[in-house]
Amino acid sequence: MYRSFLLAPALATALFANAQLYTHQVLVLNEGHYDFNTQTQDVPVTLGSYNPATGTYSTVATIADARFGNAVVVDGHTIYVGADTRLLKYDADTYALLDEAEVPGIRSLAVWNNALVITRGEVGGLPYYLEVRDKHTLDELYHLDAATLPYSCEAVQVVGDQAFIAVNNGFDWGNAVGLLGVLDMNSQTWSTLDLGPDGINPEHIMVVDGAVYTFNNKDYTGSSISKYQPGGVAVDYTHNVALSSGCGASAATTDRIYFLEYAQNVLNRYDLATAAVLDTLDASPATYGLIDDPNNGVMYGTTTDFLTSGELHVMNYEGQILSSVAVGVSPGKLALDTRLSTGITTGTTVRPVLYPNPATDMLSVSLSAAHGNVPFTLHDAAGRTVLQGAMNSSGTLRIDVSDLAAGVYTLHTVNGATARFIKR
Repeated sequence: MYRSFLLAPALATALFANAQLYTHQVLVLNEGHYDFNTQTQDVPVTLGSYNPATGTYSTVATIADARFGNAVVVDGHTIYVGADTRLLKYDADTYALLDEAEVPGIRSLAVWNNALVITRGEVGGLPYYLEVRDKHTLDELYHLDAATLPYSCEAVQVVGDQAFIAVNNGFDWGNAVGLLGVLDMNSQTWSTLDLGPDGINPEHIMVVDGAVYTFNNKDYTGSSISKYQPGGVAVDYTHNVALSSGCGASAATTDRIYFLEYAQNVLNRYDLATAAVLDTLDASPATYGLIDDPNNGVMYGTTTDFLTSGELHVMNYEGQILSSVAVGVSPGKLALDTRLSTGITTGTTVRPVLYPNPATDMLSVSLSAAHGNVPFTLHDAAGRTVLQGAMNSSGTLRIDVSDLAAGVYTLHTVNGATARFIKR
């Protein structure tokens, strides 16, 4: 399919001259492979970057002497990684290692103002399981002693001035607990909420519209979802949802929670409005890691054989794979690097702004600060040219994409700028 367009200056609009959020990159933490028999790391832990605009992936850091890669978060232009016994700090643009600190058993982390909230756990136990560090220096500020918090912890999410902690005692096999911990970051006070007998072993925390949801894996023969509205005296509910599910393969969108059902080896959807399992996505992959990208209207899910290979899949909200790219082994943790785009030129390169994204019928393409007509081509996920034309910096081009097949498309301009959109 080939079409040609020429933008008329009269179509100029000021609406999209304002800044808007876009996903600059998706960080992928690959656990590699640790051989427990020989106690050697035969495939190292790596950090990778996936560019949604180009659909390309590259390894940006290799983390030696780490058995696992446990956590990755982005804060501004800084990436924080938790890997086995180390907390590492990277530049999000150059990927230079800026600093690191020893944190045995690091499991998960979250940012609150100038602090990092870190959970810990390890076979055989640790002196304490929750600590707070300065995000600039990585120095410890304080921790909760074992008398206050005697259990290992997993996920952590910050809502306002409270950090919510998944307390599961997961490293003491057969003795898992089900608590949602609440750390007040201002007063440094600690409290817990009981998730009930079906809320044992919370491993993942998600926040939607201010409400806190935990995904609980119980004793791995069943899974449940708990909801808590901050400020309440107890959890709103704990509902059983699956015979068994993945440790980290759950993610929330604006109205649903997606989770891997091991018995079916595909994703299921839990509807937040009805508080019930909605459906099964038969076309979805058996994801190991999962995250929503609301800026692009897609989800990213990873698959792996845990020994030699891994893939990152771009999926629509029906679980259908739109495109895939090879990544590292055991890509279990994902994080979005979200930034503001103003469409302002840098030298001669102008980033196009595409909307709506995803698009169904008409796609609008906006540029600013370019010079004259800017030729462009539109490529599908296989790299084939499906559209070609030119646009002018003084207006917005509207393209009819109704005849395009559903999938991921990349717009390339002659000056090297790219932008990506999803056709539904």
